[in-house]
Amino acid sequence: MLSSYNTDALCGACTRAGLPPADDTPRVPVRVWADPEVREALAAWNFGQVSRLVRQRGSIRQEDVAQLTGLSQGFLSMLESGARRLTSIDRIVDFLDGLSVPADLVRVPRRRPVPRTAPAPRAAGPVTAVSPAASTPAGPTGVPSVSPIGLAAGPVTFGTGTGSVRRPDLAELPWTAEAAVVALADATAGLTAPLPGSAARLPDLTGYVRRWAAAEDCAPARPQRPGAEIPGDLLRQLQATTDLLRRMDSEHGGGSLAQAGSAHLAVAVGLLRGGRYDEPTGRSLAAIAADAAGQAAWYQIEAGRPAGAPHRLLFAALRAAHASGDPRAGAGILLHLAVAAFRAGRPSATVDVVRAALDRTRTFDAPALQAMLLAWEARGHAKMGRRHESLRALGAAAELCGRAPGAGEPAWLPPLGEGDVHAQAGGCHLDLGDHRQAVQLLDRATETLRSEQVRTRGEVLARAAAARLRLGDVAGATRSAEQAVEIASHVRSACLDETIRPLLESLPALTRSRA
Repeated sequence: MLSSYNTDALCGACTRAGLPPADDTPRVPVRVWADPEVREALAAWNFGQVSRLVRQRGSIRQEDVAQLTGLSQGFLSMLESGARRLTSIDRIVDFLDGLSVPADLVRVPRRRPVPRTAPAPRAAGPVTAVSPAASTPAGPTGVPSVSPIGLAAGPVTFGTGTGSVRRPDLAELPWTAEAAVVALADATAGLTAPLPGSAARLPDLTGYVRRWAAAEDCAPARPQRPGAEIPGDLLRQLQATTDLLRRMDSEHGGGSLAQAGSAHLAVAVGLLRGGRYDEPTGRSLAAIAADAAGQAAWYQIEAGRPAGAPHRLLFAALRAAHASGDPRAGAGILLHLAVAAFRAGRPSATVDVVRAALDRTRTFDAPALQAMLLAWEARGHAKMGRRHESLRALGAAAELCGRAPGAGEPAWLPPLGEGDVHAQAGGCHLDLGDHRQAVQLLDRATETLRSEQVRTRGEVLARAAAARLRLGDVAGATRSAEQAVEIASHVRSACLDETIRPLLESLPALTRSRA
């Protein structure tokens, strides 16, 4: 069952916010949040220790904490002794909101506005590189002060001035689980605030993917100072939230989910950095973090954010997928990268990326996954005018779609239906110049797409309008384009807007009707 975190926090419904506390309501003094031990307990999600330290540092009673958080005093006693744990996201949010924990100390979606706090005081002088698994002081932007693992230790730079930190060079980081955590933490911080060095060089896409394909398996990350043990229920809840966001993206557009996706990802990254887990749990958590990172990057693209930060996150997500030990998790990130390359006008990179994903997942009984990848290979070939290669890949994808889903289909893959196949085939024929066949396939896709695939339907209608326009059917193009514009008015999708933009320039009547 999805928690209220999934519905209230992500949809913006406040269940507890409203009136300010009365004068006699206990409060946690602001100075408590600057205490290093409190910060360390929050970073490790050790909420029992947080409760105990808040009482000691803030000179408040356990019954005061109970009043603020809505938790019983008996539960708090067991929480502080380690006999009980907070595992439900909605109860964690209640705990954080009740104590007014600053938003930058634990990055989870909150039900009511909470203040941010200045970084804790630290000694002056250059920052020394430390193990990324250790709990480290935050740099001036909140990014952990760590150096790329495997590189020479010593002072590192990020921005300018004393105490600044250098952003990790993704091309130089080794393919270890610890390096994946460093890359994810850096990329996640870059989504929520402009960071010095945000224009840092990204690795070559195809070369980076080849290194992923050739990298040896690695053990999951093990924090040097682990916090609370991560229960299986929390992992299931994290994945359920990622899946909920994915469904909301299809229906409402990813641009409206950029903030929620980034906050949700920060939860997974925080657990990777500070939780306590065995190897199976560590691999599962890495796969969940990779999936959440891929989705968060896509939401940033849909929100119209410049490509640098989302692409950096996708590169980091591929490292997390590798740490999971499951090539299907990597295939999910490669699919995001392939789509991003296609939309950026790099169809050759699209083909290279999906072929790498196909090579690593051939041994799995996953015809739907292979069909999805082959469809995007076909789109890449068609964009380059390679008719034979495009139709061959398209035919193989259609054949696989006729099979029942396999036992090895990844959990992140949404159902692949007839409408999806027609949509991709129509896009291929449009790029190949077969405009009449494109219209037929795209119209069929419009009829057979699932009802929740609202954004995809908008893109299909826009492509159908473009195909009709090239056939000289201005009236038909206008009708299809008007439907696409109507959908675009209800979803937030930079990709759909980009598909519609040429139609607005070519169909004056459409421009007038939209005005």
